Amino acid sequence: MKKVAIISDIHGNFTAFKNVIADAESQNVDEYWFLGDLLMPGPGTDSIMELLNSINTTQMIRGNWDDFLFEDILTIGRKYIQEPQTTYIVELIKYVSDHIAPKYLNQMQQWPIYSETKISGLNILLTHNYPAQNHGHELLPYKKQQNFDKLLFNKPYDIAIYGHTHHQLFRTSSNDQLVINPGSIGQPYTAWDNFNADRRAQYTIITFDDTGYGGIDFRKVAYSIDDELKFAEENNLPFFKLYKKIFTDGKAFTHNNEALNKQIEKYDYKKDVLKYLDQLARFKENSSENS
Repeated sequence: MKKVAIISDIHGNFTAFKNVIADAESQNVDEYWFLGDLLMPGPGTDSIMELLNSINTTQMIRGNWDDFLFEDILTIGRKYIQEPQTTYIVELIKYVSDHIAPKYLNQMQQWPIYSETKISGLNILLTHNYPAQNHGHELLPYKKQQNFDKLLFNKPYDIAIYGHTHHQLFRTSSNDQLVINPGSIGQPYTAWDNFNADRRAQYTIITFDDTGYGGIDFRKVAYSIDDELKFAEENNLPFFKLYKKIFTDGKAFTHNNEALNKQIEKYDYKKDVLKYLDQLARFKENSSENS
């Protein structure tokens, strides 16, 4: 018998992640599979990578937020600087760059956006969203059945496990193959108000045995949100007030232009981003001249 903890969408929330690992260890988990979105918008950087590497993490997938760290920020930032989302993302990338060891960025860049594994005779797909696309909204729990069938029909997988949507989910394909989402450690999401006060971190343990899978345990772990916010404030996390509101409203602000613009104007984030982009441009120019 083997117990595997499926973890995903930490989003820089070290406090939640630390408590999830403590819970998983108490359940005698044998190994961990990580499905992407490690950093941002929370304050955790090196601390999260150190913990992820200290446990028996045998699968690591790169999510869409992880990809932000490896895009051409200079070109994209200047082209889309009028969009508040751009200032938000670039300011968070700047924060990560200032707080993370280069070796961890190099490690993350090597992660694939999907993986395949086999255990107890079962063929398993691990992905952040789709195997060829780690972003999008096609796999939200209430989407069409055919969207989930697409995960499993291209190859004869028995189980598809994905992250990205921040919802714990168990369903089947039209052929009765399994589809599982472990939920989000850092930012669980629900649109249903009566569930919204539950900010506990989410993950899932799957037990594999000689027959196949012996059980699927969707778990929720309480942790101190006050401790997480203190950690964020001590590290001067940009857009701190919006990060704080995630724990009360339960909603991310990536596409909330009104909320973003208020913070951008109040704290002059756009000016800071433009300065950062100019620094990147000078560094790129100097590197080109010296090569």
